[in-house]
Amino acid sequence: MRSRSEVKKDAKRKLNAYWNIPVVVTIAVFLIESIVSGIFRNASLYYVISTLATAFTGVFTTMLFLRIAKNDNLEKVTFSWMNIPSEKLIKCVVYSLIMALGTTLIQYVGEWVGPLAGFLLAIFVAVLEVYLSFSVLIILDTDVPILNAIKASMDLIEGRFWDVVIFSLSFIPWFLLGVVTFGIGLVWIFPYFGISFANYYLELKYNKQLR
Repeated sequence: MRSRSEVKKDAKRKLNAYWNIPVVVTIAVFLIESIVSGIFRNASLYYVISTLATAFTGVFTTMLFLRIAKNDNLEKVTFSWMNIPSEKLIKCVVYSLIMALGTTLIQYVGEWVGPLAGFLLAIFVAVLEVYLSFSVLIILDTDVPILNAIKASMDLIEGRFWDVVIFSLSFIPWFLLGVVTFGIGLVWIFPYFGISFANYYLELKYNKQLR
């Protein structure tokens, strides 16, 4: 299995080959989020619309990043790479909304049960999110049912929990750099992270099949 640095280097190679499409899509996502936050002032309404917008944009960008991660021959990237069959799209959006709702409910419960229990619930949510972090990628990649994708994600991460955590945390300096550049650098860093994460998923999947 390739090292963390090799996976990230390969993702950077694929992104740099045709960076314009991922960057334009990232800018579009940022604009959508800005428009939503600017239009909807009511907190509850903003949360609902923002969650829906994030669910949809997240699926399309993830599909793009997954296809770029698979682009070993560096074929030209086009906007058509974001095309998703309706069944896959519905499953991914439903999954994302269920996760968002579940996380919100747990946070509300945490506020009522006290600081210690709330802290433990927050740790539980963080751990769960790590174990389920490949679920959308798996649905887009294999078109399995939501529950199967959840199980497959947990199977992939079993025994590699801290590897996945460290892999994600290794991008913190990049995101800090994006903040220092007043967000300008994020239009490249965001797709770099997304492609790297999809690349890592494919690496774990391939390695799992070999064993």
